[in-house]
Amino acid sequence: MERFRSFDGVELAYSDSSGGGEPLVLLHDFTTSSRIDWVETGVCSSLVKKGLRVIMLDARGHGESEKPHASYSYWNRAMAKDVNALSMHLGLDKYGLMGYSMGAKVAIEAALMYERIKRLVLVGLAIYESDWWYNEAERSVRIKNMLGRRARKGDMYRRSADEHGGDRKAFAARLEGAILPEFTRGDLKRIRIPVLVVNGDEDEYGAAKAACCFPSGQGVTLEGDHRSVLVNKGLPAEALTFFERAGAG
Repeated sequence: MERFRSFDGVELAYSDSSGGGEPLVLLHDFTTSSRIDWVETGVCSSLVKKGLRVIMLDARGHGESEKPHASYSYWNRAMAKDVNALSMHLGLDKYGLMGYSMGAKVAIEAALMYERIKRLVLVGLAIYESDWWYNEAERSVRIKNMLGRRARKGDMYRRSADEHGGDRKAFAARLEGAILPEFTRGDLKRIRIPVLVVNGDEDEYGAAKAACCFPSGQGVTLEGDHRSVLVNKGLPAEALTFFERAGAG
């Protein structure tokens, strides 16, 4: 992967297929990486073969990017600012974003902040009735568990961190520094670019329900749960079809 320095000097890793098609930036989940979510699942190669210029960004604290341990490094939508910094580094005039889980939320944050983003594909997106599904007390518990010697039963974040061998101090800093909620339903109404939500049929939150939160949203349900939807062969096909239709529109 190549490297660049983001808006605050944090060094981030990215890859660029440098194809001639429309640029699409892929954003991965919390505690994973571009390799885990996009390369190992085959999503990246499928999109590249269809002619898109696919750019993958390892979020700060993840993958091959620098891993700050201070919560302030994740304040004020830093990951969304990283997306814009990458677009400026590569000289992208306009581009699309495709994010999974945490990456989907970062994509939404970026779309609220920057006008050069022209369309969104949001995979594994949950929008809860109360805007966020845990409070500050639960956040503190999750931070403590991420740093503890033993994982608390049922904590998917800590389980994923252990599974992938990530930097748990960086993950705890991200948990502490992230804005909660990242956005409100009112914020989503401000996103008027085309939006595709793709969720698994076993996911706890339906794609159509999430898509209805966006003025130009549409939802697609594929076979799979929150994680396995990434390896569904229909995912890159749905993304490509959406991009073609959105471009024509």
